[in-house]
Amino acid sequence: MTTTSSTPTHTTGQRDLAERASKFAYDARSFVRRTPKTIASMGDCRRLVRSSGEIGSSYLHADNAPSKEAFVQYITACCREARQAGHWLHLLDGNLDDKTEKIHGKLVQEASELEKIFGAILYKVRNKKKDE
Repeated sequence: MTTTSSTPTHTTGQRDLAERASKFAYDARSFVRRTPKTIASMGDCRRLVRSSGEIGSSYLHADNAPSKEAFVQYITACCREARQAGHWLHLLDGNLDDKTEKIHGKLVQEASELEKIFGAILYKVRNKKKDE
C-alpha cells in the first residue's frame, strides 16, 4: 500500500511530544497573562514566552531534519530551551495568587520533564552514533 500524502508519518510518541511542547508554550502564555507586571517580570516573561515556543519549534525542525547531525543540533536546542524556560519560571515565582502559583508549579515541573525527555533522546542518539 502506498500513500500519496506529502506529510511525514509520525509515531504516536512523536505526535504526543510535539503536542506536549505546544501545550507547554500555550500554558506559559496563559501564565504570563496572569503574572503581575513589574519591570523585572516583563523581561522575564518575554524570555519565557520565547523559550517555551522555541522548544516546539526546534522539535518540529528536528522531526524533519535532513541528517543525524542536524537532528542532534535541533534536539540539543530543545533541551537548552526547556532548561532556559525553567530558569525564567524560577525567576517569576514571586507575588503570585494561589491559582497562578499552581499553574507556575505545573509549568516548572513540565519544563523539567521536557528537559529530561530531550536529554534522554540526545543520550540515545549519541550512544547509537558511537555504536555505528
